[in-house]
Amino acid sequence: MFNFGNLAELMKQFQTIRENVDKAKEELKRENIVVEVGGGMVKVTVNGMGEILDIEIDKSLLKEEEYQVLKELIVSAVNEAFERSKEVMTQKISEATGLPVNMSKFGGLF
Repeated sequence: MFNFGNLAELMKQFQTIRENVDKAKEELKRENIVVEVGGGMVKVTVNGMGEILDIEIDKSLLKEEEYQVLKELIVSAVNEAFERSKEVMTQKISEATGLPVNMSKFGGLF
């Protein structure tokens, strides 16, 4: 019928994967990803989980006539930072679970 030994082993493996994912999440929170755009005029720092930690803006952009440029640079920097953090997160979760990079996005593991 049903082999509870296999179920116990499967649950143990799942618990190990879960612990590895939790550890990877903690590492991602400590990892900083820095993106500079506009020749370094706007710099965004996010952690591996995609949380914005800091935004630096060159003071020359803080003039009313530079508003549109500043807005575009911030949006560009934030989007790039989020994209890079997703790549780092996917890689870490893949390593933690042993799943291929394209598979680690599934299953609600993070």
